[in-house]
Amino acid sequence: MTNSPALTMTLRAVLALAATATLALGPAAPAAAETFPSKPVTLVVPFPPGGPTDTSARLFGSVMADKLGQPVIVENRAGAGGSVGTTVVTRAKPDGYTLLWGGTSSIVVAPALYTNLQYDPIKSFTPIGMAVRGPLILVSRPDLGPKDIGQLRDYAKEHDLSVASAGTGSIGHLTAEMFKSEAGARMLHVPYRGGAPALTDVMGGQVDLLFDTVTLLTPQIHAGKLRAYAVTGSQRYSGLPDVPTVAEAIGKPFEAYSWFGLMAPAGTPAPAVQALTDALAAAAKDPEVIKQLSALGLEPVGDTPQEFAQAIRADLDKWTGVVRSAGVKPQ
Repeated sequence: MTNSPALTMTLRAVLALAATATLALGPAAPAAAETFPSKPVTLVVPFPPGGPTDTSARLFGSVMADKLGQPVIVENRAGAGGSVGTTVVTRAKPDGYTLLWGGTSSIVVAPALYTNLQYDPIKSFTPIGMAVRGPLILVSRPDLGPKDIGQLRDYAKEHDLSVASAGTGSIGHLTAEMFKSEAGARMLHVPYRGGAPALTDVMGGQVDLLFDTVTLLTPQIHAGKLRAYAVTGSQRYSGLPDVPTVAEAIGKPFEAYSWFGLMAPAGTPAPAVQALTDALAAAAKDPEVIKQLSALGLEPVGDTPQEFAQAIRADLDKWTGVVRSAGVKPQ
């Protein structure tokens, strides 16, 4: 059967419209695929809910969600000192939608201690940026003989002192070992299962000294239940301006921080990394975030992926050296 002129014109019009629609949709599909984020982002916190780790993650997540235009869902995956949640993130798709609130214990201390981890702190992750950090404080009960860090340093060279920690291989333990080496102190390590029981025994006089976080110790210092000798940051802590740094006391460089930062699985695309870096920086500058972190004894950082990567490598080298020189064995 022969097509009529009217039918032929109709078919041509339909084909022309289809071709126009195809051209219009073609460029839009790749553009939509490149937009990040287009769905909620999961932030894995490798510790239980509550406490400064979880609180800081939720503070940052809230502001980042506003910046990204998508919810940031905090998911607690605790276990093995942070290693369980950390491993979970390494197995996630590297698309920027599963992130890690990585910290000192799991990213630099655990790799310094253990050889059988299921992740590599450098190769398994794409660093986004350090989010927060806080120094440690060296404290004792108020009636311990030495009255300041200078007297303590001299006393510890001639007398045995005991130093508590939240556990073998904790940041407090390794900081104590570093202080022992740098200051020439005689100190016996006494590990506990957590910072709270260690603090209780120091205040009770069962152990002489303790290195732990500003968050844990500052309330007891202000209450007169602890004597603060020194802080381990590069500068004095604003909440205790009269307490010197360890570096001031021993006359050589000395830094130890507990920190948390944002990390993604290795291979995360650059556009996603940039969007997350920008959101992290915005959260670090948010007045409410700064206020609440200050109450916890923490300071916001919000640096670049390159700066964070450099800090990770430096800390990994430092704590690996301390572990080896002190002969620290995991328990």
